[in-house]
Amino acid sequence: MNIAQRFTLMVKGNLNAVFDQLEDPERSLHQLILDMEEQLESAKRAAAAAMANEDRLRERIAFQESEIEQWKTSARRALKQGNEGDARSALRKSAEAESLAARLRERLDAQTRDTAEVRESLTRLHERLGDARNRLQITQARMRQSEARKAAGSVMRGVERANLYAEFDRLEQRVERQASEDRAYIALDDALNGHDLRRRCENAAIDEQVEDQLHDLRQQLDGSTDGAGDGQRREA
Repeated sequence: MNIAQRFTLMVKGNLNAVFDQLEDPERSLHQLILDMEEQLESAKRAAAAAMANEDRLRERIAFQESEIEQWKTSARRALKQGNEGDARSALRKSAEAESLAARLRERLDAQTRDTAEVRESLTRLHERLGDARNRLQITQARMRQSEARKAAGSVMRGVERANLYAEFDRLEQRVERQASEDRAYIALDDALNGHDLRRRCENAAIDEQVEDQLHDLRQQLDGSTDGAGDGQRREA
């Protein structure tokens, strides 16, 4: 491969890479469908014009057929009156109308065949357009799925790069260490200021008071029980 060929391939490769980066697949597909819709609309207008032309041809044929009958009627009337010249002229007009009607029928047959082909093309184009729309929806769903995968992958890669789980562990350990230090500080402060000793003394006094009250309650219950026994003995 010579230098010119290699240079041409390199330029084409670079251009294709640039076009691939600039191209938006979804927009391109939308544009293709819009182009197909425009083509379908143009074909519909052409088919409608052809069908209208067929109607005009049928009207002209009907008119010529009516002319044929009228000229024949005129020829019969002229012949009855003994005017062969007018009869010949009327028959000539009838023949001309017949010839024109025949040519119009040929044109109508050709136009009908063309219109049938156009309508078949319209049907195929309409089916292709429907298929393209369906495929666009499927393609869009795949693109959204691909975008979701890319986004999820990007997030996971970010998590892995940032090492968030290790960061959570580090912060939890830091919080727990700070809480332990705070508890130790409070305990040490209480010990230095006598708060801990005061609480123990207060708790001991409360315990002693509870025991005294419990002892008094027991004595009261015992006295009530003895009094009830004496009353029963006196009744007996």
